[in-house]
Amino acid sequence: YLTRELFDQLKTKKTSFGSTLLDVIQSGLENHDSGVGIYAPDAESYTVFADLFDPIIDDYHKGFKKTDKHPPK
Repeated sequence: YLTRELFDQLKTKKTSFGSTLLDVIQSGLENHDSGVGIYAPDAESYTVFADLFDPIIDDYHKGFKKTDKHPPK
């Protein structure tokens, strides 16, 4: 998912909370057996790093697009 091109596109981005691409991918770099390998350090990360998160979420949830909504509880 994290191609060189996408890395170059996202490497200087930061959320208003100061979260960076390194914060998003750090766990996956340290834990190669991690199921997903990326984590959102804050809610804004899903927007700022959407080009990385969206395809992973789509694949993980087997077709859950960013326009889809979770069913109500």
